[in-house]
Amino acid sequence: MKIASTRRLNHLRLLLALTFANTALANTELETGLVHFTNQNLSIEVEIAANQQQRETGLMNRQSLPGNKGMLFVYNDQGLRGVWMKNTLLPLDVLFLNHKAEIVAMLPDLQPCRQNPCPIYSSQLPATYMLEVNAGFINNHQLKIGQALGLPF
Repeated sequence: MKIASTRRLNHLRLLLALTFANTALANTELETGLVHFTNQNLSIEVEIAANQQQRETGLMNRQSLPGNKGMLFVYNDQGLRGVWMKNTLLPLDVLFLNHKAEIVAMLPDLQPCRQNPCPIYSSQLPATYMLEVNAGFINNHQLKIGQALGLPF
């Protein structure tokens, strides 16, 4: 009887551990979508960082980012946003968008931070979204403040 109870308890522990592991994996998996730059007649595929863990990880430790891809950070409110380049191996351009998906600020050519403390760069204006793309994207596509983008939702 004691062996059966121990087995059941171990089985329940295993099920509970697997449930927590699956929940953790679901929170880190990123959905994808397209961001449209209507003025440039251009679309890029983005990974969508919609929860705290995804936003904190961002593009850290990525060795490369194809030119037609990026990462869209989605926040639940509009506020000043900060970004840093700690553990980010690629130079990036960062676009901040308001709740209407209009560009309100741009940070071109942010370089990887190789030594602590890493600077924090601010949006200077309230933003609901942040878009990270390869460095040079802003200049190469002549993006402008006030330009509206089409988001994947």
